[in-house]
Amino acid sequence: MEQQSAHEAGDHGTDEGTLFAAVPAQSMPGHDDFTSSDTPSSGEPYTMRISRLTVDKLGIKMYDRVSAVLAEVIANAYDADAVNVKVYLPWGVFLAAKAGAAPVGPYEISITDDGHGMTSAEVNSHYLTVGSDRRKRFGKDSSRDKNRPVMGRKGIGKLAPFGICETVEVITAGGDKTDKGYAVAHLILSLKDILDDTHNVYHPTPGPLNGTWAPDHGTTIKLRDFRRKRVPSGTELHRQLSARFGIQRADWNVELHNTEDTLFPESLRLGELDIEILEETKMILDDRCVETEAGEKLPISGWLAYTRKPYKDEAMAGVRIFSRGKIVSQTRDFGIPSGFHGEYSIRSYLVGEVHAEWLDENEDLIRSDRQDIIWSSEAGDALKRWGQAVIRELAKRGKTALSKQTWQDFEETSKISERLAQEAPGDREYQESVKQAARLLVSDRDRESMSNPEHTEKVFQLSKVIGPHKTLLETLHQVAEVSESPLDIILGLFQKARIAEMYSLGQVASERIEVVNRLTTLINDGTTLEQPLQELLEQAPWLLAPEWTPLGMNESLERVRKSFEAWYFKKEGVSLVTTAINRHRREPDFVMLHDSGTLWIVEIKRMNYHLTDAEYLRAVNYLTDLDTFLNENQTLGQQFPVRKLTFIADHTDKLSSVSISSMQNDHRIDIRGWHELLDDTLRAHRDFLSRVEAVRTDGALPPAVN
Repeated sequence: MEQQSAHEAGDHGTDEGTLFAAVPAQSMPGHDDFTSSDTPSSGEPYTMRISRLTVDKLGIKMYDRVSAVLAEVIANAYDADAVNVKVYLPWGVFLAAKAGAAPVGPYEISITDDGHGMTSAEVNSHYLTVGSDRRKRFGKDSSRDKNRPVMGRKGIGKLAPFGICETVEVITAGGDKTDKGYAVAHLILSLKDILDDTHNVYHPTPGPLNGTWAPDHGTTIKLRDFRRKRVPSGTELHRQLSARFGIQRADWNVELHNTEDTLFPESLRLGELDIEILEETKMILDDRCVETEAGEKLPISGWLAYTRKPYKDEAMAGVRIFSRGKIVSQTRDFGIPSGFHGEYSIRSYLVGEVHAEWLDENEDLIRSDRQDIIWSSEAGDALKRWGQAVIRELAKRGKTALSKQTWQDFEETSKISERLAQEAPGDREYQESVKQAARLLVSDRDRESMSNPEHTEKVFQLSKVIGPHKTLLETLHQVAEVSESPLDIILGLFQKARIAEMYSLGQVASERIEVVNRLTTLINDGTTLEQPLQELLEQAPWLLAPEWTPLGMNESLERVRKSFEAWYFKKEGVSLVTTAINRHRREPDFVMLHDSGTLWIVEIKRMNYHLTDAEYLRAVNYLTDLDTFLNENQTLGQQFPVRKLTFIADHTDKLSSVSISSMQNDHRIDIRGWHELLDDTLRAHRDFLSRVEAVRTDGALPPAVN
C-alpha cells in the first residue's frame, strides 16, 4: 500500500475525539491515550535540511498575519483528506506584550484534524523536506484517499507558523493500522535552534509521545512562544479565512474555537462570505472562457456583481480569484486603465469570485507566497485582459441598477417625498419637478454620499431651486415645437415662470432670513462665546460680505485648509485647526473663508471681548504663514491671489499704538465689532428683505423663520 504523507509539501491531518480529543491545549490528552510498547519508530533522528535564509524569507517574512498562517495549516489538512478541522486560539488579543508592558498569555494555538497523518519515516521524508514539488514527488496532484485537487505544491507552507511564533509542535499518527493502532510521530521545532544551527542540517526535538500508538490517524499542530501579533475578533477571523477558501462542501468542516473566554466558549464554522449584492447586476461567468494569444481556451467559473454598499474590509472588497479551492489573488479591477464608463462604481462596489483551476495545474502561475498570480505570464496576461473586458461589460449593465439604488438611498435619507408633501400640499407639478431635478443631481453621485444627511440636504435644497425652472424650460421647448402657439400654452408658460420665481426666491429668502435672525439673537444675548459665532459665519460667509454666498464653500478651500494645517505642523511643530465644523471637540485657531480669488482669515472673539496685542500678532503671523505657504505652492496660490485678515471683536482699547498703526497701514487687515457687522448685514440686505416682504404680502412665500 502506498504510504503518502499527510504533510507532503506541507500536508497534514488529525482526528476529533480520538487522537487528541479536539480540545484546547491546556486540556489536551496525556500519555495515557497512547500505547508505548513495541515502538514503531525507526530510531533515526528527525532531520531537516534547510538554510536560515529559507526560513527567514519563506516563513517569517511571507506569513506575518495570524489568518495567513492558519490558512496554510488548514489547507494542508484539506490536502491530507481531513473531514474535520478544529482551530483553538484566543480571539481578539495580542499574542505577546509590548516591550516593557505587563506580560500576556502565555497563549497557544492548536489546529487539530482527522486527516491521514504521518509515520515518523514520512515526517522525515516528506514533512521535513522543504521546497520540493509534492505533485512531482508523488506523481499526482490529487489527495491520497479522496482525490481532492491538492492546494499545496511547493512544500513551504509548513514554514508559515514561524511567521508568528518561535515554537511549532507536531503530533501526528498515520501509516497502516495495526492491532495497536497508528504509529505516532511527535516532534518539536524551535526557530531559535534552526537559526542558531551552524550547519544546514537541523534535528527537531522528539516529543514525549514519539514512538507511541494512537487509536486513530490525524495530526495536531501547536504553536507557542509568539511575537507581538494580533488575533482578530471571531467575526474578523471568520471573514478573513472564508475569503481565502472558495470551497464549501459536505466532506469539509472547519471550526474556530475561542480559548480566551473559558466561561462562555464561542465557536464559528467556516463558511462562505456573506456579501450583500445587487442581484440585478450579478454576472455568472461559467460560460466565459479565457482565451490566450495562442488560441487556447481556459475554463472559468464564478460570478461578478455590485455590492449594495462599498466594502472597506479588504477581505470583502474586489474580486477573489481561486484555484483548487484556495485564494491565489485578489484584485479591485484587474488593472483596468482609468477613463472607462462607470469607473468609479466599479472601483468602489465590485465584488466577485473567479475560479480558474488551470492557474495551478501544469505550469505554476502562482507566486511562491501563494498570494498573487504571475500576471506577466501568457495565461496571466490573458486572464487580465478577460477580466478587464468583463468589467467594462458589467459597468454598462450595472448603470441602471446603481442609479436606481442611489435614488432609493437618497429618498430614504432626505425624506424628499414627505417633505415636499408638507411644503407644497396639492402642488403635484411642483413636487414632481423637484424630484426630477434631484434625480439628475444624484444620478452620477457615489452611493456612499447618499447616506450623509448633510450632503443629501444640500441636494434637496438645490433641487427645490432647479425643479421649477426645469419645468419652465420644458414648457419653452413645447412652445418651440408648436407652429401656432395656443393661448393656453402661453398662459401656462407665464404661470410656471411665476411659480419658478416665487419658489426660488422663497427658498433663498427663508434661508437668509433665518441666518440674520440667528445672528441677531446671538448678538443681543451679549454673552455668546466664539463657537456658535464661528459656525454661523462659516455656514453663511455672506454675513461678512453680502456678495458672498454659501457656494463659496467648496473643495478648493478644503484642500487649502488640510494642506496648510499639515504644512504648518511641519514648520512649527504644533497643530493648527482652521475650522470647528465637524470637529466640535476642538476649538479652531481661526475660521478660513473664501470668495473667488480671495482667501480670508477671520479671527473671531466672543461678545464684548477686548483684543490683545498677543492675539493680534499671532493672527498676523498666521496671515504671513498663509502667504508663504500659498507662494510656495503655486497651484493653490494662483487660485487665491488676495489674502486678508479680519478680526471680529468689540473692543481694541488694549492694543498698543504699534498694533493699531500696523492695522491702519496694512490694507489687508481690518477689525469689526459684532453690532457693526449686524448693522452692515441688515443695510446690505434691506432691498432684498423688502422684496421678500412684498412677495410674502401677496401670499407667495412661506413666513420667515423666526
